Amino acid sequence: MLQSRFFWRLYLTFAILVLIATAGTGFLVHQQLQAVLYRDLELQLLNLAHALSPFAQDIYVKGPSAAPNNRPELGHEWPRHVQERVVEIGRETDTRISLMAPDGEVIADSQSDPATMENHRNRPEIVAALIHPYGLSKRFSETVHERMLYVALAVRKDARILGTVRTAIPLTRVGVMLRDLRATISWGAAFSVVLAMGVGLLVARRITAPIAEITNVAEALSFGAYNRRVESPRADEFGMLGATINRLADELTKRISTLAQQRAQLSAMIAGLQAGVIAVDDHDHLIFRNETASELLGLLPDAETSGRRLTELAAIPGINELMTKARAVNSAANGEVTVQHEDAAVVLDARATPFATADERGIVVVLYDITNLRRLEKVRTDFVANVSHELKTPLTAIAGFVDTLADGAIHDDRNNMRFLAKVEQQVLRLDAMVTDLLSLARIESADEPFLLEPVDWLAVVNNVVEHYRDQGYLQGLSLAIEDRNHQIHALGESEAMRQVLDNLLGNAIKYTPEGGSITVQIFSRGEKAVLEVQDSGSGITAADQERIFERFFRADKARSRGTGGTGLGLSIVKHLMQRLHGDIEVESEIGRGSLFRVILPLANGTDTSKP
Repeated sequence: MLQSRFFWRLYLTFAILVLIATAGTGFLVHQQLQAVLYRDLELQLLNLAHALSPFAQDIYVKGPSAAPNNRPELGHEWPRHVQERVVEIGRETDTRISLMAPDGEVIADSQSDPATMENHRNRPEIVAALIHPYGLSKRFSETVHERMLYVALAVRKDARILGTVRTAIPLTRVGVMLRDLRATISWGAAFSVVLAMGVGLLVARRITAPIAEITNVAEALSFGAYNRRVESPRADEFGMLGATINRLADELTKRISTLAQQRAQLSAMIAGLQAGVIAVDDHDHLIFRNETASELLGLLPDAETSGRRLTELAAIPGINELMTKARAVNSAANGEVTVQHEDAAVVLDARATPFATADERGIVVVLYDITNLRRLEKVRTDFVANVSHELKTPLTAIAGFVDTLADGAIHDDRNNMRFLAKVEQQVLRLDAMVTDLLSLARIESADEPFLLEPVDWLAVVNNVVEHYRDQGYLQGLSLAIEDRNHQIHALGESEAMRQVLDNLLGNAIKYTPEGGSITVQIFSRGEKAVLEVQDSGSGITAADQERIFERFFRADKARSRGTGGTGLGLSIVKHLMQRLHGDIEVESEIGRGSLFRVILPLANGTDTSKP
């Protein structure tokens, strides 16, 4: 409270007004009392003069007596008892009393010897008394040598002036009285000032206390303490102001809570977007970015990007050009941008949109990662090209053989059956390719969930191996089956597992030369069931190992054509393993064969259904 500038301004203003009012009032009271005092003294002297008038009239009527014979130079003189009586009256009334003859001669004086006094006919009070009802004068007395207040009254009889009675008191006595009066006024004024200052202090505190409380609550609200309220119970204007502040705080709290909730929701939505979002001001300083944008552009953490330009954080010409274009046309601009990371390039579909608020302008850039889309488009293009190529080869061969037969070879008993066998072979190849494509499409569509259950890997292996033996595909090859742990049950689906092994074993047979060996191992590793198919074939290069699971990709194109492969087997294996929640690994070295490893969850004896 005592540190409040408003309190001191209010209190000092009140104090100055009190001091001015008190000083002015004291001055006016002093002047008024001084005038009253002089008037009172004047009336006292005038009343005394009236009271002395009969005495003076009697003296003036009798007149002076003749001088003694032995003092003829004195002429006529007034009786001695007159002087004595005047001195006695002056002592009793504590005033100076003088009696003057009409010519101004001093007959008697209570404080001086009349014989030594000069003629007073020219004294102001005497002159005024002869003209007016009485004379008044404040002047320095040459006789008593001090300032005096004089009142003179002319004594008349039958309109004839007999003489003058003058009464007077020293002004020093008036000064003492005025000094005492001023002291009284000063003490009264001081007491009034002190009392008024105390009352003013209480009033100022009462006025400023609610203002200070309202100010403190307003400052607390500005610093985020939205639970603060004005608690003053007053019913005056300050109470109304406090109630208004409380209503404002309630509304502010409600709106800030709503805004915070909306902002949190918006931040959560933006943070959860797969699209990257960044915002920059009109000078390209970074204002906002979500985690996806940081990952796509490779931006540093927030603490290292605050207040920096986007061009300093990520020098990507495509985005800079897009923002420049958006500013130029003042509307959204789209473009495709490639960001080069250390491990790979990321293709982004970027949309820059200008925005403007009351405080600033800027650009919001939304980034969509379309790398997979572009890759899938390329895969689709390659797939179409590969399918076209793979279908064109047997169709061309079939068309050629049919044309040959139509041109007369049908009647060639030595070659017609051979040509028909070639046509049948190409038809079977087309059938196998279409079957694999349909199988791959069915697996990728995932319309039918797999019923996962414990499956004995050894039973699946024996079934597939028996099929290949029956077809004579294993002639000239050595095949060994190793079951280390016995009764390895994987959590899977028997037909899918059979198809996986069929493709892996079929590839091993195709790429293993006559006299080579193939080994199938089954074992457990931790919580996993592992199947390994290892051959002693030509092997796969490190570069090709990254692509062997793509559709129609062949590590040895010339040889695979000779064996009639479709190029879809390993792609089918990969997608089946994804559906079975397993993994497929490959290890290979040129000239030393290949090893394919299938890893599935180890069954715990309970049937489980998973999509």
